[in-house]
Amino acid sequence: MGNLDLLVEMVKESISQIFTYRYLSDLLVIYQQTSGDYTLKLISASLAITLFSLLVYSYYFPKLKSKTVLRVIKYLEDIESLPVLGIVFFVHWMSVVIYKETSIYLFKTVGTPREPAIIVPLVILSIFPIIFLIKYMTPYIKDVYQSNYFVFAKSLGYPKYKLFFSYVIPNLLTFLENIMKFIYLEMITVMLFIEIQFNTGGLLTGLRNTQIMPPNSNSPQVIVISYLLLLLSPYLLMSLLFKLINIFISNK
Repeated sequence: MGNLDLLVEMVKESISQIFTYRYLSDLLVIYQQTSGDYTLKLISASLAITLFSLLVYSYYFPKLKSKTVLRVIKYLEDIESLPVLGIVFFVHWMSVVIYKETSIYLFKTVGTPREPAIIVPLVILSIFPIIFLIKYMTPYIKDVYQSNYFVFAKSLGYPKYKLFFSYVIPNLLTFLENIMKFIYLEMITVMLFIEIQFNTGGLLTGLRNTQIMPPNSNSPQVIVISYLLLLLSPYLLMSLLFKLINIFISNK
């Protein structure tokens, strides 16, 4: 019973610290000191690229033959089987070879918190979610395009782009919402690897360091909550965007 009371008191104390002006100030300090800008911008850009890639794939899906779709899925599975570390080492090696042969520094493969690498980490962060999302969503995309409503509306002469935005996207949105939480968790995991491998620092590096060097101010649980709130902000914005799209579609 004593342990339960201690836990309740700790939760109360944490909540009381969170809803204060000082907490918001500390949150801003954490964001600046740990290069939070780099982490959130990279994750947000990766989410945008992933969703845009799915949008393009879904739009042009009817033009793809069944054999082509199966071939694409097979190629994606082959790429997905490659380890992230192997891809990073290959990019490092290729960058060095190109630089030795041409004196052209093609990719920035090692960065600092002030001058972080952007292109290679963004590609690594985006490629696996794109592959996973296309593989997962392909059966649903196929079902939507083969539905009686779509076939009938198309036979009446409705423009393809209108059907895509008014019917295809709304019917895919539910499945997309369900899977994006898992894709986001995968991005967070890969982002920790990127921050360490590319020497950029970031929110995940800061969160890891709280386990190594506990903070002097505030309680450790409040600091961890701060990092989690910052890390979840792109996902919360994306979820809000999905809700707004649903509301717009339902009112249309």
